[in-house]
Amino acid sequence: MIDARPDPILLLTDAHGVYIPRDFTISVGRENVLNVTDEDWAVLKAGPDSEGYWDVWLEVCERAVVVDDKGMKYHVYQEGDCWLIPVGMTWDDDTDGWKWP
Repeated sequence: MIDARPDPILLLTDAHGVYIPRDFTISVGRENVLNVTDEDWAVLKAGPDSEGYWDVWLEVCERAVVVDDKGMKYHVYQEGDCWLIPVGMTWDDDTDGWKWP
């Protein structure tokens, strides 16, 4: 039986540095991001010199949901690289990675 559940997606590498939040707005269409206000989106899009940039990014990583063109939902996760983690996956300390329950 084929497992149709999606894998995590590497969206942006840490080479983007302080521009990861801004580049997130370039890489992911606004229409595909839920639970983020237009005002917060504009702050990220303006870049790291905008007031509240890092606070907004933390909120995005905590509550945003990204929906792909197939309707799959992902959370935003950043620790160095920025990942899209399928909703429902959990962190496994034993394997030091994401897994399906």
